[in-house]
Amino acid sequence: MKKISLIGILLCLCSCGSQLYFPIENSGTITLENLTLGRKIYVTNCSNCHQLYSPNKYNSVEWQKNLNWMQRKAKITDDQKNLIFDYLINAPK
Repeated sequence: MKKISLIGILLCLCSCGSQLYFPIENSGTITLENLTLGRKIYVTNCSNCHQLYSPNKYNSVEWQKNLNWMQRKAKITDDQKNLIFDYLINAPK
């Protein structure tokens, strides 16, 4: 039973992660390194408690509000929150 549950969780995480874009170049003043780090933090921290949302699900104002609200629960720093935000709002439309 534990194996089935673990497999189900892994499949869910893999399917959610596949909907997220992988940064391949700088976006304005945001470096590829920071976009990639923002994605890694988003996937690693946020998926611990809930499904991952497509970056295009919300606009920048809504993402900022969501990240501000979740920051304490997720135990992320201001710098980590900003990296996640930069990753989310620079998604291809």
